[in-house]
This record gives sequence, C-alpha cells and structure tokens, in this order.
Amino acid sequence: MPFAQASSLSEVKELFIMGRFDEAQTAAIKMNTAEGYAIASESVLAQILLGEVGKLNTNSKFARSLAKKAITMDPSLYNAQLQYAISDGFVTRTSGAIKAWQKKLPSKTLNIIKNFREMYPDDALGLALEGAWHLGVIRKVGEKNGQDWFGASLDEGVNLYNKAIAISSDDTLIEVNYAMSLLAVDANRWKPLAESLLLNISNRDEKDYLSKQVKLKSMQVLSVIPDDKRSKVYAQKFLDGKPIR
Repeated sequence: MPFAQASSLSEVKELFIMGRFDEAQTAAIKMNTAEGYAIASESVLAQILLGEVGKLNTNSKFARSLAKKAITMDPSLYNAQLQYAISDGFVTRTSGAIKAWQKKLPSKTLNIIKNFREMYPDDALGLALEGAWHLGVIRKVGEKNGQDWFGASLDEGVNLYNKAIAISSDDTLIEVNYAMSLLAVDANRWKPLAESLLLNISNRDEKDYLSKQVKLKSMQVLSVIPDDKRSKVYAQKFLDGKPIR
C-alpha cells in the first residue's frame, strides 16, 4: 500500500519516523482510532517543536483536540495521555502572557501533567514534563513571581529533570529540552550543565527524523554557547517553536 494511503498503525508510525508528518497526520486521522488520533496529535506537535508551522497557538490547540479525541476513545492509551499533556503545555506556552494569566493556563497545564504523572508515576517523560513546567514558568515570569503566582520552583524543575535523565539516560528530546530550559532561564548560571548535556547528545547516532532535527538544532545552540545572550535567545526560540536563525 502506498504511504500516501497508509491506514495501518505500523505504516503511520513509519511515516512519523521518516518525518513525513503531514502524511502521518492525515493517514492517522483516517484510521479513526485512539492510536491514530494520538499519532496525529504527535505529528502536529513534532512540527511545532521543529518550528515548521505558523499559527503556533492554533496548531497547539488542534494537537490537543486530537489527543483529547484519542482519550475519549481510549482513556487508558499511554500515547493519548502523553500527547494531551504535551499539547496543553504548548497551548499555554504559545498564549499571550495576559491571556495565560487571566485564564490561569499554567495551573491548568500543571494539573494535566500531574494527572499523567499519577497514571505513570515512574515515566521519564512525565518527570521531564513537570520539570519543564517549573522551568518554563520561571523563564516567563521570573523565579519570585513564578513561585508566588503558580508555585513554580527552580530547584524542583532541575530535580525532576535529573530524575527523568536517571531513568532514561539516552533520550535526546528530554536532554535537549532540559538544556534549552536551563539556558532560557539563565544562560550564564547554567552554561556548564547545559553544555554537558548538549555535548552528550552530539555523539549520539539518532535513528528517527525528529530526533535528528532536534540534535541539529541543539548543535546550533552549542556552537554559540560561549555567548550567553545568543545562546539564551536560541534556546528561547527553540522552546517557543520558532526557527533558530
């Protein structure tokens, strides 16, 4: 069966691995299954992560709606719950600061992440998501405001990420997001740890398109890491789904 008309789960997964995200999304939705909608959500989020789409907030909401549909069909499906937590985080991240504050979006996202953590308490991605939440809030509003307004903690964010890496020591997406989050918070303070993480990734042979592209972006940041200002800007662009120039 041609990939353009792929309908089996294995074929859709292959499209995703190859980086043919539009095709994967279309074929996955046509499956009309929980697994299909979860992969469709994952495909949209991959494009957002790589800075390949515009209208980031709109696409984040679309990814969330796909994940939510998957959960409605099968609440026990791991990938559906995972993509729902990730996509909701992107919705919050790509919303304007005033809107996020008025609608208490960070708190809602944290509740979704904690629900995922309760379902999968020892999952590395769950730990990383919660760590990313703490560091993400702090980079947006500062350490004091993050603590006062939302209960975000720099120490907790670092602790959660370290636990995630202890469980999954070769997950490029976790390590890159950790390094970028640190640089976006304080490029000077966290340069040694961020550089160590990025150097570790530089020696890794990635198998799928998404990881390969994330590695390339991480190498762009590594190349400017002596410059605190540039590395911070590059890291912020990566985290916000914007192309690194």
